[in-house]
Amino acid sequence: EEVKKEEAKKTEDSTDKKTPLPQHVEPHLNKRSFFVWSTKERTNLDLKNAPFPVDLPYDSLITKFSSNILDGYMVKDQAGIYSTDKEVVQKQKGIISEVITQVVKNLAKGGGSMSLSLPVRIFEPRTMLERITDWWAFAPLLLKEAAQLTDKIEVMKKVICFSLSGLFRSSQQLKPFNPMLGETLQCHWEDGTQLWMEHTSHIPPVSHFLIWDKEKTYQLSGYFNMALDGMLKSMIYNSMGLVPKGRVTVKFFKTGQEIEFQLPKVTVGGLLFGERYVVFNGFMKFEDRKNNLKASICFNKSRKELKSKRVHDIYGRIFDDDFKKNKDEPTTGDKYYINSVPSHPFPKNNAGIISEITGSWLEDIRCGDKVYYSIKDTRPFQLYPDTDPLASDSRYREDKKWMKYAWDFPEYSNLYIEYCQGWKWELEAQQRYERGLRNA
Repeated sequence: EEVKKEEAKKTEDSTDKKTPLPQHVEPHLNKRSFFVWSTKERTNLDLKNAPFPVDLPYDSLITKFSSNILDGYMVKDQAGIYSTDKEVVQKQKGIISEVITQVVKNLAKGGGSMSLSLPVRIFEPRTMLERITDWWAFAPLLLKEAAQLTDKIEVMKKVICFSLSGLFRSSQQLKPFNPMLGETLQCHWEDGTQLWMEHTSHIPPVSHFLIWDKEKTYQLSGYFNMALDGMLKSMIYNSMGLVPKGRVTVKFFKTGQEIEFQLPKVTVGGLLFGERYVVFNGFMKFEDRKNNLKASICFNKSRKELKSKRVHDIYGRIFDDDFKKNKDEPTTGDKYYINSVPSHPFPKNNAGIISEITGSWLEDIRCGDKVYYSIKDTRPFQLYPDTDPLASDSRYREDKKWMKYAWDFPEYSNLYIEYCQGWKWELEAQQRYERGLRNA
């Protein structure tokens, strides 16, 4: 009865304001909803601005990208990848000042920054779980090729190319929704390769993933703790870093070879003023401890070999390394991740060097003099959502549903974005409430 009254009131209000009636509203809470009704009763949440959305149709769950890898972007070789989409840039104006205002208000009330809530106008209709999958778009090609090899050095080269192949897809400037604790994602690529993900920790925000080749020739697994590199520093440097702390492990069943690696830091510039851009910084390391193989990749002019190069050029080396002697090197937890380039990323005196790695993460990757991967000759594999996932799948989030409907139905965009914002507040309040229960 309460739901019926709320829906009737919303319809009446919409009619009075001559606003188009909502077209994608359910009369009741979906059984797969991310919202727990008892939370409303215990926290006095107000759902009048958050009507219940119907489930998204399957076709709208498929994220398709332009065949032009830099559609909407412009490369400035000495600065980064700049957005040329005026609408996207306009949406993000004033965000930092709004966040700072929230921080000040929270501190004045004796609170903290954990109650910050970004406006949904800067969001895309995906969660971070879905955004992470962009990095793995070439797994069915490059890891499949690596799985057929027996030369362990050649396998290492293919894994390096794979890790760099999807970086350009991180140039997107709209923000994904933060996953909720226990949120999952079940997908598969067009060749049948399966992908499963779960958000396993709220603070710190950790997501685990598993990729399983249909023919069981390789397996990729790991986790990311997606950390921001300083909100206050952004006021000084006009930029912010997204640090994917964690590691990825690729296992090949033909040889039993296992290679671990980390991704570089993503820097987003132009937060307060100037043009908005993206560039990769820092360092990547690759380790095959069983076979004493290691590789280091450096980004963005961070080495003498890169000083005269473009910001999207990389330099690295594959070399022999006796891991038994490096007992002090961290191998577990966040300590595994190296944020900045070490003072000695390669062996001294070039001892044990096997191959140089050069090229660009926007063009091609060379091992020695040979091109091992060219972005212009390949295309990302299309990822499809599974048809019968768990009820915790990202597709059932109310805020994401309304944002997707806002994108798909421009005539209702303003109204649906308002609904999205309402649900984002409700779900965030629920998370804070549940976190309090866990800490009690």
